[in-house]
Amino acid sequence: MISKKWFLALLALIVSFGAVADNANNNSQKKVQAEVHEEAYSLPAPASLGMEPETKFRETGRLVAFLLLQSHYSHPQFNDELSKETFRQYIKAFDPNRSYFYAADIDLLRGYEDKFDDALRTGKIEVAYEFFELFEQRYRERYQFALKQLDKPLNFDLNEEYAYDRTEAEWAKDKKELNEIWRKRVKNDALNLKLADQSNEEIKDKLKTRYRSAIRRLSQTNSEDVFGYFMNAVSSAVDPHTSYYTPRRFENFAINMSLKLQGIGAVLTQEDQFTKIVSVVNKGPAQKSGQIHKNDKIIGVAQGDKGDMIDVIGWRNDDVVDLIRGEAGTVVRLQIIPYTEAGDGMPKVVRIVREEIKLEDQAAHSSTMQIEQDGQDYNLGVIELPSFYSEAAARSKDAGGDITSTTKDVARLIKELKKESIDGLIIDLRNNGGGSLNEVVDLVGLFIDHGPVVQGQDSGGKLRILKDQDKGTLYDGPLAVMVNGSSASASEIFAGAIQDYGRGIVIGENTFGKGTVQSVADLDRYLRNPEINVGALKLTVEKFYRVTGESTQNKGVAPDITFPTIYDHEKYGESSYDNALSWDTIDTADFNPVANLDTYLPYLKYRHEQRKEKNEEFAFFVDDVERAKLERDNKIVSLNYEKRLAKRKQNDELRLKRENIKRKMQGLEPLAQLDKDKDEETEEEENKADEPDVLLKEAGKILSDLITIKQKPELIARFEENLGSKEL
Repeated sequence: MISKKWFLALLALIVSFGAVADNANNNSQKKVQAEVHEEAYSLPAPASLGMEPETKFRETGRLVAFLLLQSHYSHPQFNDELSKETFRQYIKAFDPNRSYFYAADIDLLRGYEDKFDDALRTGKIEVAYEFFELFEQRYRERYQFALKQLDKPLNFDLNEEYAYDRTEAEWAKDKKELNEIWRKRVKNDALNLKLADQSNEEIKDKLKTRYRSAIRRLSQTNSEDVFGYFMNAVSSAVDPHTSYYTPRRFENFAINMSLKLQGIGAVLTQEDQFTKIVSVVNKGPAQKSGQIHKNDKIIGVAQGDKGDMIDVIGWRNDDVVDLIRGEAGTVVRLQIIPYTEAGDGMPKVVRIVREEIKLEDQAAHSSTMQIEQDGQDYNLGVIELPSFYSEAAARSKDAGGDITSTTKDVARLIKELKKESIDGLIIDLRNNGGGSLNEVVDLVGLFIDHGPVVQGQDSGGKLRILKDQDKGTLYDGPLAVMVNGSSASASEIFAGAIQDYGRGIVIGENTFGKGTVQSVADLDRYLRNPEINVGALKLTVEKFYRVTGESTQNKGVAPDITFPTIYDHEKYGESSYDNALSWDTIDTADFNPVANLDTYLPYLKYRHEQRKEKNEEFAFFVDDVERAKLERDNKIVSLNYEKRLAKRKQNDELRLKRENIKRKMQGLEPLAQLDKDKDEETEEEENKADEPDVLLKEAGKILSDLITIKQKPELIARFEENLGSKEL
C-alpha cells in the first residue's frame, strides 16, 4: 500500500500534469516548465513500493537457468559458487563506484549470497526485488542529501580534493563518511559548472534539476527492469557476453541488427520531465514534416487522426518511444513545444505518417582520400563500417522485402569507388563492436577467391569451418584494415582473415579480444503462450578461431603497424572482464595465403617512424596520448577553483596552439582564441572539417608506401642493403 504521504505526492503530480495538458494550447513553454518544476519539490513515490515479481518472470528465470545449463559453452552448474558470483555482479551492477551502499548494507545483503541459484530454480525471485528496494532507498537518500547541500553557500577557495573513482575503495562505514564523499561530489559537480562560466544561481538551479531528475528516473523503474537487472547479474556470472534481453531491449536489438525501424525518424532523450528531440533522421518523416527539430519537446502523443492526445510529461523515455513507433503508413500526432532561444515556443500538434526508417548513420559509407607521397598522387577509397549488421539475423527468412546487409552495402560502395579509379582501399573498423557472423564471412569473400574464413568450436569439441564458397573477388587491389581497442568480435575475424591470407595490412591498435560466438534465443517460443512476452537470452555457444588455429579470445588481433594508444589492453580489453573465457588454439585450417606481406613490414614501419618524427600533427597526437596516460591513473581532482581554472587555461592554450597549426596546414586563418559557443562555420571551414583524421591520413600514407614498393620492389632490396643507416 502507498502511504498517505506518497499518495499526496502522486496526486500533486497527476493534478499538475493534467493542468499542463489542459492549458497546453494557451501557455508558453516557460509557463509549462514553471508549472512542472513547481511540483518537482514533491518527489515521486519509490518504484519499489508495492513492486512484486510478475508470475511470467518466475517462469522465465527457470527457463533461462535451463538454457544456460544445457546450451551455454561452459555448461555452468547452478550451485553456491555461481550464486556468490551472481551476488558480486548484482552489487557491482547497482553500485559500481561504491557511492550508495554502506559496509553494513553489504554485510546484510551477504546473507543472500548463496540463495540466488535456489531463487532461480524455485521461481522465488523476491530476493532480487529486496536488493533493489534497499538500493533505491540509499539512492534517494544520497540525492536528497545532495539537494540539501545546494541550500548552502558555494565555496571553492579551500584546498580540498575529491577522489571520484571509488571502484576499489572500501565501503563507507557510516552516514558521516558517505555524507563527506557526497559533499565533495556535489562540490565537484558545481565547480564543473562554474568553470563553464555559470553563476552560482544557475549552478544551483541546474544541479537541483539534475538531482531531482535522477530520483525521478529511478522511480520509473518497473518489475521488468528489476528482473532484467537480476538476470543479467546471473548471466554476467557465467561470462561477460551472455545477457538477458527484456522484451523492450530485444526489440531494440532487432532494430540495431537490421538498421531499420518503423516510426517517425527521430532520436529522443529524457530531459527532466520532458521527452526531447536529440536529432532527426535524414529524409525521415519528422524531417520531411518541416515542423519537428532538434531540442523540441514532446508533451503529448495521439494515435491516428481521431485518437485522444495522451499527456506524456513525466513518462519514461522508452514508454514514449513505444507510443510513437508503429506500422509504416499509420498516423501519429505529436503535441510539440518548439524550441526557441527565448523559451517562448507555443505548443502545437504535428501530424506525421510513419515510415520504415533506415538508420544510415550505422550503415557502411564511403569516401575518397587524396595522398601525396614522394611526388606521387594516390586516390584511396575509404569504407567506414560501424557494425556488421544484417536484417536476416533479426527476422525470419520467410519475411519478404529488401534485406539490409553489410556485405551488400560494402559491395555497392566498392563498385562506386572503382568508378573513381581508386589506387587502394582502406576498410575502417575502428570502434566496430561486431555483429553478424555470417556477414563477416561473406564480407571477407569480397577480397579473397575462396576458402575458410573462421573456425568455430563448441564446448563438446565439435568443429565447424565457415567458408567463402564463391570463387572470384570483387576487389583484389591494395588493401588496409584500420582497427583499435574497440574493434571486437566480427571485426577481429575480418582483420585476422585479411592478415592471415596476406590479403592486406592491419593498422592501428591491438583489438579488443572477443573470440566468442553468441546465439539469441527468443524465450517466447519456449513458453508457447502468444499472450506472454518475456524477451530473449543471448548466450555464448562457441569460441571462434582464425584459420591459423589461434583464438582471438583475450589476446585480440595484433596490428602489423601499431599506432600509439592510451588504452592498456590488459585493463580495457576482453581480458579485463570478469569471467571471460580463456585463450587457446586448435589445428590450422586448410587455406592458401594470397601473399606474404611480412617482407614489406620492416620498410613500412621504418617509413612510418620517419613520418612520426616529422609530421607535427601526428606528433601532437602522440603527445596527447602520453599526457593522457599520465592523467589516466590520477583518480583525484582539486576542488579549488583557481587551481582548476589554471589547469583549464593551460589546456586551452595548448589546444589553441595546435588548432592554429592545423588551420595553417589547411590554409585557414589562425584563431585569436577558442570560441566555445561558436555554432556556425564558414563553408570553407565546414569542408576542412570533413578531412580525414590524423590516424586515417597516416594509414593512407602507409598504404601508399605499400603500393609503391609493390610497383618498385627494388626499394625493398635497397632498404635491406642500407638497414641500420638513414639512407634510402
